[in-house]
Amino acid sequence: MKDEKIAVFPVDEDFLFLPNNQCIMLGEEKHSISYYLTLAGWNIGNSEKPLYTIDDFDFKKISTLVLVNSFRILESEVLQKIVNIVAHNGIKIICARDDMDIDEGQLQGKCIEKNIEYSFICEETSLAEHMVMHNIEVPVITIAGIGPYVEKFKLGLHIRNAFEDAGYKILYISPRREGKLFATHIFPEYMYKKDLDFARKVLSFNVYVNSLVAKEQPDILLVGVPGETMELSEKHKMNFGILASAVFNAVKPDVSILNVYNLRYTDKFLDEQKKYCKYRLGMIPDLFYATYTGIIESSLQESWIQYFHADRLFNDLLEKHKLFSEVDLTNGLLFKQIMSILEEYGSLEFM
Repeated sequence: MKDEKIAVFPVDEDFLFLPNNQCIMLGEEKHSISYYLTLAGWNIGNSEKPLYTIDDFDFKKISTLVLVNSFRILESEVLQKIVNIVAHNGIKIICARDDMDIDEGQLQGKCIEKNIEYSFICEETSLAEHMVMHNIEVPVITIAGIGPYVEKFKLGLHIRNAFEDAGYKILYISPRREGKLFATHIFPEYMYKKDLDFARKVLSFNVYVNSLVAKEQPDILLVGVPGETMELSEKHKMNFGILASAVFNAVKPDVSILNVYNLRYTDKFLDEQKKYCKYRLGMIPDLFYATYTGIIESSLQESWIQYFHADRLFNDLLEKHKLFSEVDLTNGLLFKQIMSILEEYGSLEFM
């Protein structure tokens, strides 16, 4: 493990509750995180790790600043302030964010202008030349999300840990660029290009996945699906489920998990979600996973969606379906349910 002073920013509840978040991978080397930086106005409590605000932190203590994802809005003024601080202290920046708060090209330009060493985490993979669909020869688990900030990445890390603890080799393709920090594979950059033909994305991603499976020979493939499966409101169309549709056309899951918000659902609503996913995406969710994050309903009429955290699930109206949660992760119930489905289909040789 390299002895390099590294800070991550902006830390919120999203990053704090990721498993194994005391270390990150930079390239092929594992590094301990020295400092967790946040913003004073975020008022994050109940953290086991010491948090420092950027206004009170001595940046001379670090050599590298890693920009990570956050579900809270990161204002452009804050980013400009960070760039100025980094330039003044001779610190390099590594950007692992993939949300809409940061214009990566603009950030890179500012770093070049101020002579800051800068790198952007991505997966530059060439498009497949041979347009042939492959059958993926290992069991496939997918994690999709009804909207943003439903803990697909976090759930994937927990599932990966559970399978590895059980003695299986698992290949995890993360829905976030941040996955590279946690030794996962990530989606090729061409999947995010708006000018690339949909069919080409499907075929190229299928080839990409098949080549990874052939190279690494895993027992299981775990895919966190980027983007959302549906629009959230008339104002918030998200990406119309286009990216999720491309993934599910390229890879057919043996077990599919749909992550949802912590709202008050009915069995009828979840049945409708199954139908929607079947006819829109070509997959039927086997399991529903609810985060403790919910949407403030009135914000759906505004430019920015606002979220809240609760300490329990609002699942009192459900009789037919079960909403799995973080409690089911810690007690192993979700893992047992996944294994049960794989066993039912004869998809996995049990150890």
